Amino acid sequence: MTKVAILIIIALIIVAGIYTEMQRGNNLAATAKRLGFDFTSGLQRMPAEWEALGFDLLLQGQSEIGNRMTGMRSGRAVEVFDYSFDATAAGEGFKKQPAIDDQVNIERRNQTVVRVQSAVVLPDFDISPASSHMRNVAQRFGFAPLMLQENRAFSQAYNVLVADAVRCRALFIESVQQFFMSHPDLVVEARGRDLLVYRFEKRLKAKDIEGFLQEVDELVRLLESMAGTT
Repeated sequence: MTKVAILIIIALIIVAGIYTEMQRGNNLAATAKRLGFDFTSGLQRMPAEWEALGFDLLLQGQSEIGNRMTGMRSGRAVEVFDYSFDATAAGEGFKKQPAIDDQVNIERRNQTVVRVQSAVVLPDFDISPASSHMRNVAQRFGFAPLMLQENRAFSQAYNVLVADAVRCRALFIESVQQFFMSHPDLVVEARGRDLLVYRFEKRLKAKDIEGFLQEVDELVRLLESMAGTT
């Protein structure tokens, strides 16, 4: 294959990628309008106040988000956005791009993220699939594993890291555990009233956004009801 042919193929790939992203932006804009949300396409600076909330995901890459939707849903402030970062194949991401000679085993992770504000203050916790890549949440935030031996299936499927074991044990009762078992691979980071909900490396199509928001609604209602009894 000649150099010219290679350059043409590369150019076509780039053009196809740009077109795909433009189409995605258009589809997301239409979805936001249907949901009554505001929408900003493309990359933008992450709001400065988010960085102070202590979300593990948002420490993994540069301080940029994409295709941001904002609005109210079920009486709660909600934001939906794309977040991408580079990471080692089995580990975590980089705030700065690795050097050129460190690119071996680097992968791009893209996910759709929902940030929602709860009506009540929740205990800080992080729950993620046990099969996910290695994470340093416990060391970074001083969290400890929450042991729930009475439900072996749940404990094998999910890692739960918490700041306050007593409050979180009262929160993660059977109905909450069952929710996660019936909605596999969810990741939830709770910091007071603020929550991030997403699935690792799962960037949603526009047509799937509303369904995911319904999942988030159900989960937050459940967590609020449990927190109100603790």
